[in-house]
Amino acid sequence: MPVGEREALTGLITMLIVVVLATFRLFDQHASGAFDGPDALQVWARSILILIGVSIAIAIAVSVLAHILEAVLTGERPDDRRDERDHLIERRALSWAWYLLSFGILAVIVDLAFGSSAFRALNLMLALCAGAELVKDGVKLILYRRGS
Repeated sequence: MPVGEREALTGLITMLIVVVLATFRLFDQHASGAFDGPDALQVWARSILILIGVSIAIAIAVSVLAHILEAVLTGERPDDRRDERDHLIERRALSWAWYLLSFGILAVIVDLAFGSSAFRALNLMLALCAGAELVKDGVKLILYRRGS
């Protein structure tokens, strides 16, 4: 398995785990009324900072497990070299992610202009970042599987 494909797969797994954890945590906090007071944005920001730390640990664990699993299944040391095809796939996947992120940020700004709350805007921005990362890794995986 090429290094880029392995990175895309581990990125997808990591982001899916993080999105599920973030969704449950934020919905639980919202249901308990943690975001109702005047310090709602600070509570949200602290939760996201904790989530960032947890997501780094999850990314490291998933990456190490993927490396070990590949070595055990194939019986050889994974090849971490990159070629022009890897760079082209990375560039194409990043462009798709940037399109989503750019137009999404524009939509959030328009939403704010029509009276949306800052809390909603921050949640939409968080969802856009996670969605862009999922799109990037998904496109990379598709392009590697297609042989592009």
